[in-house]
Amino acid sequence: MRNAGCMDWNDAAIARLKELWGEGFSASECGQRIGVSRNAVIGKIHRLGLSHKYRRPRERTRRMTKPRIRENKRPLPPPQPYQEPSPAEEPRRGSFDLLDLKFGQCRWPEGDGPYRFCGALQVFDSSYCKVHHAMAHASGGQRAADRAAEQALAGKLFASRAGVDEAA
Repeated sequence: MRNAGCMDWNDAAIARLKELWGEGFSASECGQRIGVSRNAVIGKIHRLGLSHKYRRPRERTRRMTKPRIRENKRPLPPPQPYQEPSPAEEPRRGSFDLLDLKFGQCRWPEGDGPYRFCGALQVFDSSYCKVHHAMAHASGGQRAADRAAEQALAGKLFASRAGVDEAA
């Protein structure tokens, strides 16, 4: 490839450039066939007034097509009938180790030795169940806390004997 600054564009080179450009060759391909740089070809095409509208497009190579999505022709198995989940069981009170507690279970410690925790369902926005929340936040000292716990247990005992659901 010769230096474009030293290139003398004679009539034969210009005619060859017009021919190649008209056939749809790119500037790089024209430059390789004539022996000049791509930029020399672009500059000469611009000075000659040739543009893309006078250029015949070359046949393009076949492009990759979008892959077809195959449809599943095998029938689906029949749906399983709906089965209601079993109701959640109330956890046993005082039977949980600290590492056994789950989210939403009471963290009230019970016993003097290795602590076990209540594990009943927590009251909203508290770490304790209804009974232990009353004990922890009762005003009037230990006696009032004991009275609140007894009342809560008595109400729960009465409700369970009467067959009344506490959640309702």
